[in-house]
Amino acid sequence: MRETDILILWDSSAQRGLVAPLARTIATIFMLPTDIGESPLLLTGYNSSRHQYDAGSILTCLDTFRRRHRISALTLLILSHDIFIPDYSHVFGLARPTSGSAVVSSSRLSNGWYGLPDDAGELLDRLIKEGAHEVGHLLSLGHCRTATCIMYSPESIDDLQRKTQAFCGYCQSILDSRRSGICAQTYDLPGKGQISGPSP
Repeated sequence: MRETDILILWDSSAQRGLVAPLARTIATIFMLPTDIGESPLLLTGYNSSRHQYDAGSILTCLDTFRRRHRISALTLLILSHDIFIPDYSHVFGLARPTSGSAVVSSSRLSNGWYGLPDDAGELLDRLIKEGAHEVGHLLSLGHCRTATCIMYSPESIDDLQRKTQAFCGYCQSILDSRRSGICAQTYDLPGKGQISGPSP
């Protein structure tokens, strides 16, 4: 894989039927080659008192796997387990721009979490928006104040619903500039991690 590729790893517990359309849409949004595969990771960071996984621990596990297998592609892990970071009740996703790794949980993106009938179309739409948001962080994009932009940071599922599967003009211009200049520096970006989810 080239350094400009995107790799989407799908945890075996997540809905497999959505991975192909998710990957196609992510590839279209970023205009970058996107591959998919089943995740071989043994997850770490489970907190039994919260019944959640620590998103930071998952990213460290993913980083180790990528180094061991010399995977240079920007890597997005999709899993069904609920995730959190310290001081937050939960997060929809977390990105680590310094290493090129990101994780998204489908748990709270599903209607079932809110006691509503399951809807695969709505879940796919939310996964696309959240997945693209985290990949945007990996490409050095920050949060945006435009509520419909991919890079807007949602604090609720309603916020996520209002977003579109597109960048605002400003973020798109930054992405275009960044993409045209992608090189071996892709992962040498500032910041310990970019979160998407509710405020603490």
